[in-house]
Amino acid sequence: MGPLTQCIFTLIVWLEKIDVPLYFYHYHMFILIFNLLPIYPLDGGRLVNLLLASIFSYYQSLKVILYFSILSYSIISFSILIFHWNLLYFFIIILLGTKIYKEIGLADYYFQKFLIERYFNNYPFHKIKTISSFKQMKRDYYHYFVYHQDLYSEKKVLNDYFLNRQIV
Repeated sequence: MGPLTQCIFTLIVWLEKIDVPLYFYHYHMFILIFNLLPIYPLDGGRLVNLLLASIFSYYQSLKVILYFSILSYSIISFSILIFHWNLLYFFIIILLGTKIYKEIGLADYYFQKFLIERYFNNYPFHKIKTISSFKQMKRDYYHYFVYHQDLYSEKKVLNDYFLNRQIV
């Protein structure tokens, strides 16, 4: 909602012809562009993750966006440090790097959270996919697991995993 809020607020000021200093627009454009950077804790990274999830499994899309975030962060940080050194940007780079590092550490937590949400909620998915492991699970799909040539429902496998700690 951050980028949308920035756009709506700027549009209201523009439509109402409110007299504001030019730095107002620069400030809001900076926040908008910053939020749309393809780095995972930011809104742009979350949008890229949603696009990746339509192609890859949830687990793979999470890993890809984290690697992509590191790459984007490195390029942006290097560019800022070389071409536009500023103490404020330096602190932003440090804080953003710290947040990316924490997100990498939380990747397994996010995956377990995804599995728990699938276990407790009965989503009305219309697409079905046959897979053989949790790491192949996709958003917006109901899954059937193949194990030793037998077919098991997603609910059964998740139930066995969380209640019996058995992986089918």
